[in-house]
Amino acid sequence: MPGSMNGPRRADGQVAPLLVLHLRAHPELDFSPYELAQVLRVSHGTARRHLLRLAATGQVRRTTQAPARFQIST
Repeated sequence: MPGSMNGPRRADGQVAPLLVLHLRAHPELDFSPYELAQVLRVSHGTARRHLLRLAATGQVRRTTQAPARFQIST
């Protein structure tokens, strides 16, 4: 059953705003896609895809390339 391990699946449009909210709540920290995926209960791939899109628009910034980590843009 899809999403059964982490509960119901989030609609794709819900993920990016939740990522931004979490990063804004912790502006001094940076997070890996895996860490954010655990908090939001989404897959690592989903979190990473949205983080890369948010970075491309300047809403978040990538603090390290490998391993990938992201922080809210100030």
